[in-house]
Amino acid sequence: MKNFTYRSTEEKENIEAILRQRKRKLNRQQVIAGSILGVILFAIGFYIVYHAYYTEYDGYIHVDANRMRTPFDVYIDSVYVKPGDIVAPGDTLYSYYMLEMLVKQANPYEEAGIVAKNRDISLRYETTRQEINVLKVKITELKNQIEVESHNARLGLSSNSHKLDLERQLKESEARLKALHHESAILRRMKRETTPKFARNTKKEAGPALSQGQIYDNINSSSMSEAVNFRLASDSAIITSVSAPARMIFFAKEEILALQHLNLDANNLQVVAYVPIDKIHRIDNHTEAKIIISDEVSLYARVSSLGLRTEAIPENLQSYFTKNNISLIAVFQFEPGQVAPFWAMTSGIPVTIRIRNWDLWNKKSEDDDYLWFTTGKGLSRNRPEASLTTETR
Repeated sequence: MKNFTYRSTEEKENIEAILRQRKRKLNRQQVIAGSILGVILFAIGFYIVYHAYYTEYDGYIHVDANRMRTPFDVYIDSVYVKPGDIVAPGDTLYSYYMLEMLVKQANPYEEAGIVAKNRDISLRYETTRQEINVLKVKITELKNQIEVESHNARLGLSSNSHKLDLERQLKESEARLKALHHESAILRRMKRETTPKFARNTKKEAGPALSQGQIYDNINSSSMSEAVNFRLASDSAIITSVSAPARMIFFAKEEILALQHLNLDANNLQVVAYVPIDKIHRIDNHTEAKIIISDEVSLYARVSSLGLRTEAIPENLQSYFTKNNISLIAVFQFEPGQVAPFWAMTSGIPVTIRIRNWDLWNKKSEDDDYLWFTTGKGLSRNRPEASLTTETR
C-alpha cells in the first residue's frame, strides 16, 4: 500500500517557487561559466592567431656615447658646462694647462719645504675623499644587489652562493671605508698644520728668493694667461655627465666629460635585437619591423645586419624552459622621416621588435636575403646550388 501525503495549495506554491529559484540560479551559473570559457577560448585563439601572424623579439636602443678624454696629462682650470646643458659648435667646454709645461716651469727649490708638503697632503686628502665617495656608491649598490639576491633565493630563482659573495664584498668595502675615514681625518689634521700661515714665517726666514712659490699657485697670473688652452664643442650636443672638477689634475686617457650629439644618426642610432636560433628563419636582411618603445611611441625600421655577433640574453629575458640563452644579434636602422620624442632615443632603453610572418610566407625560400658561405670558397650573395647541407646530400 502506497503512502499518501497531503500537501496544501500553499506548500505546492512554495515548492514551485523554490524550483524556479534553483532554475534561475542554475541558468546564471551556466551563463557565467559559458562567458568564462568563451573568454578563455578567445584568448587562446587570439594568442595562436597573433603568434602565427607576428613574431616579436626583445631588444634595445643603441646610441654611441661621446666620452671626451684627455690625450695627455692636464691641469683643469675651469669647467664651463654641467649635465643637461646643450652646446653649439664652438662653445667652450673647459679650459686646461699642459701639466708637462707646468712641471717644467715649476722649480721645487723655490719654495719652502712645508708648502710642498702641504700640497702633497692636500692632493692625498682629495684623492682619499674621492675614493670614499666611490666606496659609498659601491656599498649602496652592493646592498641593493644583496636584497635582490635574497628575494631571488627565497623564490628559488638563484642559489645562495652569489649572495654570500656579495656580502663578503660588502664587508670588505665597509672595512675599507672605515679605514679611509680614519686616514682622511689624519690627512685633514696634517693639512691644517701645514697651511700657508705656517709657511709664511719659514719663507721670511729663507729670504725673498724662497717666497715665489710654484707657478700653479697663482694660476691667474699674467705669465700663465698665454698658456691656457680651451676645449671646444665640435657639434651640437647635450652634456650627459661631467667628471672633471675645476683645479684638478687629470692624467692621460681619463674621462673629462661625456656628451651626446643632437644628431643621433651621427652617433650610430640603431636598434639591437636578440634573435634566438630557433627563430632565425623568420628574419633576414632588409626585413621590415615595427619598433615598439611604449604604448604611445612606435617606429619602423629595417634590418641592416644580421648575425655578425652573438650576445647573452639578459637574465630577465631568459627562458626557464631552454638552456640556450645565447642569441644572434640583428641590427635595425630606423626608416627616415619619422618623429619621436628625444627620450625614446636614449641608449639602452628596452624595446619590442615586431615583424609580420605574412611577409615571409609570401617569399620563396630560395629568395632569402642571407649572406651564404661555402666551405673552401667563401662568401656569396646568392645561395649556391651545391651547398654542403643535409638537404642536398
